[in-house]
Amino acid sequence: MSDQHDPAMERARIRAKKLRELYTHIGTYLSVCVLLVLIDLVTGSAGTSVIGLNWAYWPIIGWGIAVALHAITVAFPTQGGWEERKAEELYEKERQREMQRH
Repeated sequence: MSDQHDPAMERARIRAKKLRELYTHIGTYLSVCVLLVLIDLVTGSAGTSVIGLNWAYWPIIGWGIAVALHAITVAFPTQGGWEERKAEELYEKERQREMQRH
């Protein structure tokens, strides 16, 4: 059996893709957080700030929650999730159509 049709290899490729997407998300998040903090520090007034920031902590917290949820879905994938079941269903329908054409 070739690697292309090996279900275990396909699952491993999907998992690797999801990890790459998570790492990209984390990298983007951290880069933007640094930029937001710098902008806030340069443009803000220290007298009205919370932990030295005026507003940057709000998007950092909100987006941080989204990153954490993303990490949880990658770390604890659901077995036989909806997407996989739907893909199998659509594949089976497509196979049936192909068989009817021939």
